[in-house]
Amino acid sequence: MVPEINLLPKRERQKSNSILLLVISSILILTILVLFFIQYLTVKRDIETLIADETYSTAERDDLTQVVTDLKVSGQGDLQTSVTFAERVSYPVSPLLIEVNALLEPHTYLRQYEFVERSIHISVDVETMKSLSLFVDKLLISDYFSDVKVESVTNFELSNSEENTEKKYEIIPRYSAILNLDIDQTYLENGGVTP
Repeated sequence: MVPEINLLPKRERQKSNSILLLVISSILILTILVLFFIQYLTVKRDIETLIADETYSTAERDDLTQVVTDLKVSGQGDLQTSVTFAERVSYPVSPLLIEVNALLEPHTYLRQYEFVERSIHISVDVETMKSLSLFVDKLLISDYFSDVKVESVTNFELSNSEENTEKKYEIIPRYSAILNLDIDQTYLENGGVTP
């Protein structure tokens, strides 16, 4: 029988384990330090951004406070001036819409309207440019309006989702026009009668 002789000391094996443990722990510590450094830079950048935003918001708040203060000082008036202003700006709108609808050509559609202080912005859909020109002529002749301006004219095609795409027909586009109608205030204030 051969005796088993182990000449290697047991401590060397533990030494290699401790070196491995030391390397792993140093890598972990280095990784954690790098992550902390990255986090520090990110937080520092965020703090600088927030400080800049706070400065901007404070300046904006001060400006708005000044505007509100100016409005409070200049906006003080009595009831009579408020009533006078409301009577000066307000006007009956029903006769204007009735007049516009009465002047529409056949197959012309009023899509949208918006009242502003002294005018009306309308959007109409027409079939032909001739219909649009006749409508504008009628508006110019009307006593309710002092001026008519055509802001824009665009064409569009009506689309039907049920339509068979294999059959191609010649489609005549419709036109959409945006008009600005200046209101004749004196005629409207007199109830639709020339003074």
